[in-house]
Order: sequence, then structure tokens, then C-alpha cells
Amino acid sequence: MAEKVLSDLEKAKMATPLWEQVKQAIDAGDSDAAKEILDKTVAQWASLKDYSINWIASLLTFVAEELGEDAVERALRKTGDEFVRPRRSTGNDWGNLPAAQRAKVIARSMLANMGDVEVSEDEEKITLSFRCGSGGKLIDDGRYEGDDAYWTLREAGPRTFMRESLPVYCAHCSINNEIQPIEWGDAPTSIEYPSEGQGGRCTHFVYKDVAYTPDDAYRRVGKEPPE
Repeated sequence: MAEKVLSDLEKAKMATPLWEQVKQAIDAGDSDAAKEILDKTVAQWASLKDYSINWIASLLTFVAEELGEDAVERALRKTGDEFVRPRRSTGNDWGNLPAAQRAKVIARSMLANMGDVEVSEDEEKITLSFRCGSGGKLIDDGRYEGDDAYWTLREAGPRTFMRESLPVYCAHCSINNEIQPIEWGDAPTSIEYPSEGQGGRCTHFVYKDVAYTPDDAYRRVGKEPPE
């Protein structure tokens, strides 16, 4: 019979999540080891995140190729109804939350998605500018170019923010973050302007009073402004 190839220490390490290894290193007073493991944790998460966004973009591309762009919207609407809407159902109307709180939630999500964030503010709104770590990264990585390019939506309308084109992954921004919340009787998550090319930034406007959201923000997603 072949000899064992894993020591008890190796097996224990394989069964211990990296974040727990960080805690163990901190408890042991080994800050250098803790930092090294933390960097490894972040790199592992980034790899899994990139795998997931490519998986989603590939699936949506298949849907568009086989069934058309309307089917992409239907697929994202199903995700919105079954997953996004319950996440918004916290008992607090999104539009009634303080603008600072709404902006912090969005910024926290984008940072967790490996993006970078710039924040500015004027009298009417908070502006968040991102190098997006998901849809924007796919653009920056050239995944919408070449022989195996992911699908680019070409049927201008609400799901493309009335643009002539929109990378398929970015359609969740229009459908799940703006169109559906309005249909559910709530405020859009934010008013988004996705990156338009490699090196571009994604801009979100968070209005301090959602009642003063410009009319054009509604019409570009096919909705009439509320009374």
C-alpha cells in the first residue's frame, strides 16, 4: 500500500479557511504571517470573483445568441424578482434612507467587488465614480472583443439606458437596479452611467432627495417620472 502523502499538519491546514488562519496568526502574535495570509485570501477571492463574472457573462451571451436580447432581459428580471427584490425588502423604503447611508451601501459593495471608489458631493447629490471590479473589469480585460467576445446588446432601449450598445453583463444595472425597483414602487438604487470603454469609469448619482431625481433619469429606462 502506498505511503501517506499528507501530514496531519497539512491536512489541518487544508481544512482551515484562510480567514481562520489569519486569526490564528494574530493570536500567535505573528503579524507578518497574518498579513501574508490575508493577501493570499484577497487574491483567492479575486480569482473566484473573476471566475463568477465571466461565468455570468458567458451564460448571458449564450442566452442572447440562442434566444435574443429580450430573453436576456427576461432572465435578469427573474433574478431580480427572486433574488434582488427580497434583498431590498428590509422593512425600510430605500428612497427614505438618508443619502449618506445609500451611498455607503453602494460604495461598500463596489469595494467588495475589487473596484476603486472616488466620492464627491454637491448640494443635490452624492457622486460615486468607480473603476468597476466586475462589468467594468470585463470591458478593461477586452472580453467584448475578438473571436470569443461576450455579447454586446445592440437593441437600444430601456435595458441599454437608451444607448446604441451596452455590454451584456452591465444590463443588470439597468434592469435590476433601476427598472425593476421603479416597477416595484420604490426608488432606483442609484442613477447609473456604466463605463463606455476600456479605462472608463462607472458613475452613480445618489440624490439626497429622490423626489428631485431628474426626469431624464426615468425616461432613459422607459419610465415616466413620478407625479
